[in-house]
Amino acid sequence: MSKKFYGVQKGRAPGVYTSWAACQAQVTGYPGAKYKAFPSRQEAEAFVRGTSSRLAPFSLADNPELQTATSPAVEIWVDGACLQHAQGGMRFGWAYLIVQNGKEVHRASGHDVPSGARIHRNVAGEITAVLKALAWCHQHGITSATVYHDYQGLAAWAQGSWKAKTPFTQAYVQAVRKSGIQLSWRKIQAHTGIKYNEIVDDLARTAAQGQKTT
Repeated sequence: MSKKFYGVQKGRAPGVYTSWAACQAQVTGYPGAKYKAFPSRQEAEAFVRGTSSRLAPFSLADNPELQTATSPAVEIWVDGACLQHAQGGMRFGWAYLIVQNGKEVHRASGHDVPSGARIHRNVAGEITAVLKALAWCHQHGITSATVYHDYQGLAAWAQGSWKAKTPFTQAYVQAVRKSGIQLSWRKIQAHTGIKYNEIVDDLARTAAQGQKTT
């Protein structure tokens, strides 16, 4: 197999690298990283300088390691809760957790679910969690992520396979599409022992328990 040269135009330390591992260390988790593989050092150097518009990089088919690297390194885990109070009324909670390169970097929870959204019960908390998480990602320069969720509608509404029919779900779709963050969606089975899903479930329930009954 011929030798490859990896040009990092935007990363922790822009330059030319002769191994994928060295290149990966500069770009993985770096917001808006720009990098390509080339068959010669000269082409890679031209790319780094921003003068390589005439040069065609290897395709992803020739670079399976790039296919893996370009998948989002940021995971957003979300959940919501709607608890029936013994004396009547409902309590709501939301929670999200951010994992970057396999490590938890942030978590948050609360019970400030909009009153007009409460007809959606626990889904109201899940939608609120997504919106809160996207706001956090935007503040921290994250441009792509995978959302892990246990309710199908979160992805279906955002991707257009379900029609949003209520003001809250319509606002959710618009907010996701205007966030500027490229999202992938991964549905998981709830209450099956998946670590981060269990954490956000517990956080959302705890937040709901701390809310005054409505």
